[in-house]
Amino acid sequence: MLNRIFIIVLILCFMAGGYVAYTAVTLPNVRETLEKGIEPSQTSQILADDHSVIMSYGMFQHKPVPLAQMPHALINALIATEDRRFYEHHGIDPVGTMRALVEDIIHHGAYEGGSTITQQLARNIFLSNERSLQRKVKEALLAIKLEQDLTKDQILDLYLNNVYFGEGAYGVGAASNIYFGKPPDQLDTAECALLAGLPQAPSLYNPFANPDLAIKRRNEVLQKMVEDHKLSASAAKRLSKEHLHLNPLGQSSASADKAPFFNHYVIQRALSLLDMDEQTFWQEGLKVYTTLDPRAQYYADTSVRGLSRAFGRTGKKQQAALLSLGSNGGIIAYVGGKDYSISQYDRVYQAHRQAGSLFKAFVYTTALQQGMTPVTVYKDAPITFGNWSPQNFEKNHEGYMTLARALMESNNIVAVKVTRDLTPQAVIATAQKMGIQSPMTPELPLALGATDVTLKEMTTAFSILSNKGVYVEPYAIEKIVDREGRVLYQHQPQQHVVLKRTVRDTMVEMMQGVVHFG
Repeated sequence: MLNRIFIIVLILCFMAGGYVAYTAVTLPNVRETLEKGIEPSQTSQILADDHSVIMSYGMFQHKPVPLAQMPHALINALIATEDRRFYEHHGIDPVGTMRALVEDIIHHGAYEGGSTITQQLARNIFLSNERSLQRKVKEALLAIKLEQDLTKDQILDLYLNNVYFGEGAYGVGAASNIYFGKPPDQLDTAECALLAGLPQAPSLYNPFANPDLAIKRRNEVLQKMVEDHKLSASAAKRLSKEHLHLNPLGQSSASADKAPFFNHYVIQRALSLLDMDEQTFWQEGLKVYTTLDPRAQYYADTSVRGLSRAFGRTGKKQQAALLSLGSNGGIIAYVGGKDYSISQYDRVYQAHRQAGSLFKAFVYTTALQQGMTPVTVYKDAPITFGNWSPQNFEKNHEGYMTLARALMESNNIVAVKVTRDLTPQAVIATAQKMGIQSPMTPELPLALGATDVTLKEMTTAFSILSNKGVYVEPYAIEKIVDREGRVLYQHQPQQHVVLKRTVRDTMVEMMQGVVHFG
């Protein structure tokens, strides 16, 4: 029995050795690549439905900054964050890998990466971020080769001058200029910590787009520096309270960004679809074909700003958003806020606001589904449910009225009574079928929109009424192709009938009454 096990183990070791040997033969030539110089090929583009470019980055890579001219705080922050045993291992760090695995298990997910700085350099320069065993083996072998051919300082120099920091910035020289408007040797410790935290997820921790997350990540890096004995706890505490002082012109560095909220949404979707990190996305020379209509987007931007001024909503904290869907679910216009340069918070899918009287559409749709008609009569009269007495907007009562008139006048009392008779659970079921995914409490105030929803959810739900009762999943990306023109992703429509045609047609007629007579 032992002999058989020994033979099996021996065969497996032989096969593994053969696989590693074969992979080693297919490795790129390290010396040749380094001698030629490293040029990140960033040519990916996001295109509108007419194939015009709506976003692409210029390639921002300053001349290499010698390691001697980089702040010690930056190097310390990077090592403490990415590879604490950098000066002890020879390209691969089993201890660091095990520590990362334990952290991932504790936090139930990918909390900490296990790759060394050398492995990351090997991946960034020579490989893609494809998730495969062969890529991991190549990465490990290249890391060992790099450690044999280069000093630790040379590895750090290459890494810091080529890693992607977001906003089109490759290397610390470009990143320092775009984010802070100054060269690396003028960065303070807090700024160094912020930059050191970016490579893990440049888009997520982008201080222009997500300042709160960027500060949180910066403070995590400061704490790691304390744990690595590169910073005192008192200094970390003081620095963690510092505000961001960003370069006001930094965000204008993108060579094209004609629909910033939409483009950010598309990028996140593309990264998920391709299982790719942001640096690889921009370096792969991809073309992302989207559903955006540039003409509709122009009118959407103009309308949001114009209506905000018309209604006196000119303050920075007074915001607006707009989402427009085509009959096939394609997003044709997308405005997440009045000015992306002032606030990157996307009010299309991130912001939850009370639905208000819009929610009555779900109440009356449910009523029609359960056999009521536009001429079903309810009495608008005072009513109390426990400690709650709903009121109409004008605080008056008009007696008996049809459902059509109740919707036309946005009557609160009748909407609550109808919801009582249908049950809040039935109304919730209709809202969920129509696309509302946010939590809803099965209580009577639900009828008046006392539930928080997103603009994306409400637009999706109402599009069913304009789409003959058919639910179509909203989407932004038609297809993604690589630099050779091969299709990596093609959208497949997802749709199904939610409302009977008679219910839909009747509901639309009732809603037309709101426009014409309400």
